[in-house]
Amino acid sequence: MVITRLLKAIGFIKRGKSRKKVFMNLDKPMMPSELVIKIYKSNSNTYFNLVSRALSELKAKKLVEVINPLDRTGRIYRRTKEGKKVSKQID
Repeated sequence: MVITRLLKAIGFIKRGKSRKKVFMNLDKPMMPSELVIKIYKSNSNTYFNLVSRALSELKAKKLVEVINPLDRTGRIYRRTKEGKKVSKQID
């Protein structure tokens, strides 16, 4: 059953181009704006929206978490334990 959940998570990440980029680049705790610059080499609102949406989807699946949930701005995201297991399988 654990393997099934892991496979579903891998499939979920691979189905989304932006999700995969965001997830694989979240190798350390980062803010969405840092991810935008790291992935797209630009600080555009369009890219920020893509990254924010991907992070929300990944958070809903419990693959990433917010370290500082009480802050409205400057939220820092990191992979969860399950997210780390999934990233090892995708590499």
